[in-house]
Amino acid sequence: MSPTARENKTAAVRRAVSEAALSLAVECGWENVRVEDIAARAGMSTRSFSNYFRSKNEAIYAVDLDRSAAIREYLRARPVDEPLWDAVVNATLGALTAGDTRDRDLVSKVRLAVAASPLGGEYLKVHAVREAALATGIAERLGVDADTDIYPRLMASTVVGAVRVAIEFWIGSGQDTPLSDSIREALRKVAAGLPEPPRRTGGSL
Repeated sequence: MSPTARENKTAAVRRAVSEAALSLAVECGWENVRVEDIAARAGMSTRSFSNYFRSKNEAIYAVDLDRSAAIREYLRARPVDEPLWDAVVNATLGALTAGDTRDRDLVSKVRLAVAASPLGGEYLKVHAVREAALATGIAERLGVDADTDIYPRLMASTVVGAVRVAIEFWIGSGQDTPLSDSIREALRKVAAGLPEPPRRTGGSL
């Protein structure tokens, strides 16, 4: 089996287990879900489960973690003459919406992270991995060293923070537009330097 085939198989297993974990969390409440339950739903033994994950908390965010790590490759794939901000926005959206990502699944995971404190750490880990991978990709695109030039890390932190806020705002406001539209709009405003919006009249200070 070639390395690519092995990687694809591993990714497929991780995705299946993550989906099993999410479905059980929605059905039963995360505190009631055991590793044994996730393994059974995914059609594997608990021993096989431990070959891929150290805990049930790690399993539920597996797909998001893998896609966050892959954002560097999405940025590498953007046209070399594409402006940096456009390339970063398109790569970010590409990684977030890859495969069979569904808005309702992401909503469920964010709500679980808020409700269950142990999951909050895994949720933050996803953003940390995304930020590190994106900073590396930005540094490569600019031809600089992320260890000696602050710009790649600063830009990556700004982008990942904007994505997190856009997702949480989209969920909280109950918008019926696609989540990708909310993320793109947030990144557009950040790229423009967050110009001050018109001041509303009659509002309190």
